[in-house]
Amino acid sequence: MELNVLKDEYSTCSKCPELVDYRSQVVFGSKHMNKCPVMIIGEAPGKVEDENGEPFVGRSGQILNKFLEEIGLTRDKVFITNTILCRPPENRNPKSDELLHCRERLDKTIEILNPKVIITLGNFATKYLLETKEGITKVRGKVYEKNGRNIVPMAHPAVVLYNGSSEAIMTQFRADFSVVKGLLGN
Repeated sequence: MELNVLKDEYSTCSKCPELVDYRSQVVFGSKHMNKCPVMIIGEAPGKVEDENGEPFVGRSGQILNKFLEEIGLTRDKVFITNTILCRPPENRNPKSDELLHCRERLDKTIEILNPKVIITLGNFATKYLLETKEGITKVRGKVYEKNGRNIVPMAHPAVVLYNGSSEAIMTQFRADFSVVKGLLGN
């Protein structure tokens, strides 16, 4: 199966009535859909992402782009998606049934892309993909192998927005991204 086929399959998804009523569109993933060495998984689309139809294009996305560039990557060299494809009301956390409805799509996306590294951003995506109860502060910046894939959990880029680009936070992000760079052999 190709990624375009999967995207078409989910473009009119109606499994989560509350999300269908709230979203403007399904935010499947990055606009380019080529195989790539890095896949990034966030929590859910926000307002700007819902309006534009692409994940991480708001302020958090700008921060993500900056750290990607620091390790020699650009948005067209990674695939970005979320645990769920629709914006939750009031940016609330995804509900367990919503995550379950999107799980098959996420697993198929990973299988199709076959990335060398998967970056999970924030608590939600990390707990979801690693199937752990450990918080992001305990697991971030380490490499976890699951189903033959390298998973590197990181804090969500919004942390930089909330903490005013503190030196400690920026150092932490750079260290986490250097782990990815090492896995890619860059």
